[in-house]
Amino acid sequence: MNFKNLIFYVIILIVNCTTNVMAQNKDKDIVMVSYEQSPWDYDGTLSLKNNTDVEVENINFTILYFDMSGEQLDYKDFFKHVSIAPGMTKKIDIPAYEHSRHYHYYKTKDQISYMYTAFDIKFKLNDYNVRLQETNEDFVPLLSPEETYNESIWSGFGIYIVLFLLFISITVGTYVLVAVMAQQRNLNVIGWILLSFVLTPITICIILLCIKRPDKNEPPLYHH
Repeated sequence: MNFKNLIFYVIILIVNCTTNVMAQNKDKDIVMVSYEQSPWDYDGTLSLKNNTDVEVENINFTILYFDMSGEQLDYKDFFKHVSIAPGMTKKIDIPAYEHSRHYHYYKTKDQISYMYTAFDIKFKLNDYNVRLQETNEDFVPLLSPEETYNESIWSGFGIYIVLFLLFISITVGTYVLVAVMAQQRNLNVIGWILLSFVLTPITICIILLCIKRPDKNEPPLYHH
């Protein structure tokens, strides 16, 4: 091995060692202080501490989930828009792990926790102060699973509202139709509307269709 090759390998070794040290130090820039999740929580509460001397924003991290024997169960990636001052600790919410099965973090204990499955987690920092993802139109933030989940909830809630309003409109419209048809036949409008509560407006409309509409010169079938 000549002298040039030796210098090249030494430089490569120094770069690798420097990169590894920087990566290890970056893992300690933001650390998990605590986590809370009871069997009935929809969200888990994660406390993160900023060990740097600068404000931290836009944190990209992974949560690894383990059973109580240390076997990994799952992992989830998160991107949170949060601002943590230097040396300070801040709480953020993430979706509860296995909420439908009432899993709980083993350190979060209450009167009923012993009845459900406990788990442990490990916080892994991927990056922080991440720039927003650039698109052709504008800069938009990446969505975390929690934010995507909340958006889907609100979207579904909006659909239910539209369907509910449509149901109300159709229901009211059928009663109005009963009133109009009864009036056209010189019948007691209030009486037929009350009857439609028993037999449904559609049934009453069918019955009214079978009743001939009187001529304008004929007297009404009921007296005021």
